[in-house]
Amino acid sequence: MSRHQHQTNSSAMPTMQKLTAGKTFKPLWAAIVSVTMLSVITAVKPAHAFGVTYNFTVQITSDAYEAQGLLNGMTEQGSLTYDDANLAGIGSEYVSGAQGNLILQFNFLNKVYTERNDLNYGNNSYLYDYPAAFFTNGTLLGLDFLVVPSQLQPSQDAPGFRIFNNGFYAGATDNFNSGTLVGMVAYGIPVIGSEPTDPDDRTAAVPEPSEVGGAIVAFSVLGVWARRKVK
Repeated sequence: MSRHQHQTNSSAMPTMQKLTAGKTFKPLWAAIVSVTMLSVITAVKPAHAFGVTYNFTVQITSDAYEAQGLLNGMTEQGSLTYDDANLAGIGSEYVSGAQGNLILQFNFLNKVYTERNDLNYGNNSYLYDYPAAFFTNGTLLGLDFLVVPSQLQPSQDAPGFRIFNNGFYAGATDNFNSGTLVGMVAYGIPVIGSEPTDPDDRTAAVPEPSEVGGAIVAFSVLGVWARRKVK
């Protein structure tokens, strides 16, 4: 099954488509410092509160890609972490890496793949922002995660693959060829309140632009007022 078919066939997956003159220095100073401190304190909030993690296991059930290291019976591990605040728990919904609401890690043939390795990461021309995790009434259906080898990589490198719901496909080359079904994907019990382990350390607190802007404006107002005061 191709990702192109996924987009055009609605049955393949759930459809988704904001100084007053004459005042003394002390009150104004106190007010500006208060605003500044509030902005700085607020800015240390994480940009996203990833709170739910599913571990998953891929078990190879075919020897079709044995030459590439996929041995029948072997298992590979991964995890997906998302912010449940983005889900209402009603009907068909999804979260995606491109939206910043999904973190993926998949250990495959001694390499670690993340959501950024998806062929369509950041590509807005598709119905969904891939990679994505799909839900029905708050229950995880599975992932759609497609990775293909780069043309710059040697041919002996790991084959392309696709995780699609409960199926694992090897030999993926593009959006029209997901490869051959060679295994199954099993998702574990969700862990609530977990934090992702990310190679790029994206769990560090990232100030929101509006919050940083508040601090900058406060300091700027203070500087202008002080220069006018000494004239």
